[in-house]
Amino acid sequence: MSEILHNLLFFPIFKGMKRFSILTTFLVLRIVLTAQTGPAGIGTSSTNVLWLKADAGTSSTTNGTAISAWNDQSGNSINVTQTVSVKQPSFATNVFNGFPAINFDNIKTNNDKLTAADSPLLDNTSGYTFFTVTRPVSYEAGGNDARVVLSKRNNVDTEESFMLFHYTSNNFYVDLQTTDNRFNSSPTAYALGTNCLIDVVYDGSLSSGSRSKIYSTGALIKTATETNTLIPDNNSPLIIGSTDIGDPRPFGGYIGEIIVYRVALNKASRIIIDNYLSAKYNIALSSNDKYAGDNSGNGDYDRDIAGIGQDTTMPGPVVGSNTTFSASATSGLGISVLSGMGTGDYILAGHATAVNSVNITDVSGISGTNPARWQRVWYIDVTNAGAVMQADIEFDMAAGGMSGTTPTTASNYKLLYRSGTSGTWSEVATASSISGSKIIFASYNFNNNGDDGYYTIGTKNYTTSPLPIELISFDAIMNGNNVDITWATATESNNDYYTIEKSKNGIDFEALSKVDAAGNSLSIINYKDIDVAPYEGISYYRLKQTDFDGSFSYSKIVAVNYRIGNDGVSIFPNPTDGNFTISLKGLENEEILVVIRDISGKEWFSKVILTKEDNALVAIDTEGKLAKGTYLVMASSNNQLYSQKIIVK
Repeated sequence: MSEILHNLLFFPIFKGMKRFSILTTFLVLRIVLTAQTGPAGIGTSSTNVLWLKADAGTSSTTNGTAISAWNDQSGNSINVTQTVSVKQPSFATNVFNGFPAINFDNIKTNNDKLTAADSPLLDNTSGYTFFTVTRPVSYEAGGNDARVVLSKRNNVDTEESFMLFHYTSNNFYVDLQTTDNRFNSSPTAYALGTNCLIDVVYDGSLSSGSRSKIYSTGALIKTATETNTLIPDNNSPLIIGSTDIGDPRPFGGYIGEIIVYRVALNKASRIIIDNYLSAKYNIALSSNDKYAGDNSGNGDYDRDIAGIGQDTTMPGPVVGSNTTFSASATSGLGISVLSGMGTGDYILAGHATAVNSVNITDVSGISGTNPARWQRVWYIDVTNAGAVMQADIEFDMAAGGMSGTTPTTASNYKLLYRSGTSGTWSEVATASSISGSKIIFASYNFNNNGDDGYYTIGTKNYTTSPLPIELISFDAIMNGNNVDITWATATESNNDYYTIEKSKNGIDFEALSKVDAAGNSLSIINYKDIDVAPYEGISYYRLKQTDFDGSFSYSKIVAVNYRIGNDGVSIFPNPTDGNFTISLKGLENEEILVVIRDISGKEWFSKVILTKEDNALVAIDTEGKLAKGTYLVMASSNNQLYSQKIIVK
């Protein structure tokens, strides 16, 4: 393929793509936007010391499967584990607003719990902020057993840093540094089946009568006395789901997320995280709802909410703020305020797209010859009644799931806006600079609440690639006496034609047929051809792709065995949840190698099977190991090979 120079490189739409060597002078950013990387863009691993969320870091993502590990997402690796199978909680899908949770079973004899060894990051502090998202579903009869969400202690009053738990009268209780100043949420109680968003804040710098607070769905419901000005470095483990290691009193219900800061967050930061959790888990806030993107009428933009804001602290007039969040917090978009942010001002952003991609169809209003945009769009909610808030906006290719891209020519990138989920886009700003994988729109003005709406990044001219195609699959499958040869491409550029080649030994190939290509395309195209005269025994196939300029490349090699055919091996059920059975005919007393690969060729499973009889049935268990998608199962003996597709649902 001839190298076609374009004004910019925009989307990484070709696997393994080669790129031109481009010398670019990068402008120095006035503000580093990667500072705040914690939940909702609040804090870093130095302050956000623990972050457990059920949609990341679990040892299994299969519904009902026991969880042996739940990994910390804060960057501090305070991972909680359980090696005793009867004490392992289970993974549960679609518990909160389509998001999963961890289910603790409330069985008192062997209660579920996850633990981590003592970490000095979890105490030796004069401040805490805890956030918990739970749904209690069963309490011990009489309600006299503590149902603990999280704790750090060896036993009652022994090396006890904290314990947060449901207790009598369905209230939520808090212990900080022993049980001496235990307090609870009364008169606010939490009935079974209630989705609970509860914050606890401890500030040892305040007077003793106002050091501890409980917030429920964003509203302050209790201020309590705490005599300790410091939580010391206690030598005790972290425990999820129980009061301490040996205590049999269980938590019964679901835990969706636990966030711990070793500081008392300011009001603005706490409000931003409450809005993140409220949107994600569809738990309505009773106070300080600053984000309307999660409303169904606005499209349920519930993912990766982050924000900036400024507010007074409680009590007193002291102002606290969060002025920046990184693109990693929102999967691609970062904002850093420069000026104009006053008390009560906020900007929050969230999206609704799990997997980012390129969009070249919904581009009305974008200028240029080959306009395109990111598929991922953010709803930005502006709360501002005062001065114009001026901010730097960045889009990070790596954080946005577009890693590998080297963007160039800033003037070709446009900040796009529209007021609804559909319609014509407006180009509201042109990029001012590029830094590595980041495209920066400097000094953008958020004027007032009327700037609420939908934002993303666009380009006037999407890139092509020096590689001819993005081949997402190539397969050869027996179909009666024929071999069906299929392949699919996600993108094509200057692509003239395909040649299907076959071989008896996998080394010496000859042309079987020629198929015209699409030329240029950014959509998925499926191709098919048939070999009506396959070789006896094993046949090998490969795909040769040729550009208009005569350059060419080859696909991987695939093989089929004509002797086995469709009657030799069958798989059921198909589609499957990961557990399936292979039926093997005509392979008595042979060693069979079963290999499972994805469509890119990556191996995910292999097992050697010794067949003792004809028509052997072999159970394969890959549940929890394979993500949803299409895979190729290959069964081979010394002189035979068979391949068949399966779909994991």
